[in-house]
Amino acid sequence: MRLRNIPMRRSRKHAATLPRRGFTLVSMLVAIVLLTVGLLALAGSNAQTLKLQTIAQNRTNAISIARAYLEQVRTRDPWMLASETGVAVDGDGSPSGSGAYVRSLKVTELKTNLVEVVVTVDFPRSEKPVQLTTLLFRGNGLSGA
Repeated sequence: MRLRNIPMRRSRKHAATLPRRGFTLVSMLVAIVLLTVGLLALAGSNAQTLKLQTIAQNRTNAISIARAYLEQVRTRDPWMLASETGVAVDGDGSPSGSGAYVRSLKVTELKTNLVEVVVTVDFPRSEKPVQLTTLLFRGNGLSGA
């Protein structure tokens, strides 16, 4: 006679030792905490990246403003150059009362016919301003230079 596979009832003692399927409450809490820590770290690094990108863009604009103004100053008569106080300018370098950038010019006579020109542009969230320096030769007026 052949015996059939008939499921047998198990006692409660025996049922407690069987492995259970699914997640426990503790494992779910650990997973949620790890996910939260990871997301917070990602959000923090994203905010830092955005801040650094803004500073880099402001610095790039300040360098562009300083270069353009330095070239404008170089076209002037070197004998007539004089220092200028800070002027608020916009992102294009045009004077503006509400400009975010502040441009200034410092002219120092090194020798009778040699001047140092420093253009300084201060920009938002900067630790130190951008400075561009050049030397200009003043001709003696005899050769037209």
